[in-house]
Amino acid sequence: MIQSQSNAANVFTDINGLQDIRALGKNDQEAALKEVAKQFESMFMSMMLKSMRDASDVFSEDSLFNSPESDFYRNMYDDQLSVSLTSGQGTGLADVIHRQLMSQYGLDDKSTGVVDQSKIFDRRYSGLSTAMQRVEEELQKLPENLQTEPGTTSGETAQGEGTKGQEFASPSEFVAALYPLAEEIGAEIGVDPKAIVAQAALETGWGQHTIQDASGRPAHNLFGIKADSRWTGGVVTVATHEYREGVRVNETAAFRAYDSLQDGLRDYADFLSGAGRYQEAINEKTQGDSYGHALQQAGYATDPEYGNKIERIYHSPILNNAINSTELTEQNDG
Repeated sequence: MIQSQSNAANVFTDINGLQDIRALGKNDQEAALKEVAKQFESMFMSMMLKSMRDASDVFSEDSLFNSPESDFYRNMYDDQLSVSLTSGQGTGLADVIHRQLMSQYGLDDKSTGVVDQSKIFDRRYSGLSTAMQRVEEELQKLPENLQTEPGTTSGETAQGEGTKGQEFASPSEFVAALYPLAEEIGAEIGVDPKAIVAQAALETGWGQHTIQDASGRPAHNLFGIKADSRWTGGVVTVATHEYREGVRVNETAAFRAYDSLQDGLRDYADFLSGAGRYQEAINEKTQGDSYGHALQQAGYATDPEYGNKIERIYHSPILNNAINSTELTEQNDG
């Protein structure tokens, strides 16, 4: 059996190991097909990991730890991680592929040639379903006024010392919550709503690093607007970084806190409209992909790559696909 073979590929990039699988097929076709199925599962996991890394690369470009060498070793790590994730029972995808291959090569007399996909989905998501059910049960126990959706008010404004944490589960959820509000604000101040969302995505890492107080209450500040002497609302102080003479330095700063995303977007619009230096960025004076550059030139941020990063996000498939999905949902609801 395959367990007795010491030369099976440990990772799909091991050419010698793949040749050993080919040799194994001469003696035990079923075992060889099983290994082939595992390799395909590893390849799928590797592609998924790469996609996740690419989606977050724009936020790590200014990191002191980012370099070609670190990328090289990270890719090696991801290759082996894909194998570890698919070892043992794995995700179940290898079993589906194996059954299909066995049927295709006529090695499975019991096969009907039809793959029952419900089995694999049940296997992959049964644990998640149980967890979601338990979360739902706990939510039902909370007072009604505490059961809020992302972007809505919980009745109290974030305040005091804080940190940055996850507010949205995914970029799609982030865009779905923000884009309709950005459309309203963008129409008022003459800014492409997609550019507004792109800036918020950069400032918060797609809602994964939003400002929160010590109790976990979100500040709903998606644009990094600081609290100066003119601000009379809530304030949350968190660690951040700025660029001083081209050098990134860590520091602590006070940021404005709002009751809801709507309030945050409203203050963002007032902040831009009330400052003369941002007039070249708003009132439809710039194209959407130039919006970040106009803000940078006006001194909105100290990051020398601020405009370039917003432009890349503006054109990214992640943002455009999420917006298309949001607009389609709105059309169906309408």
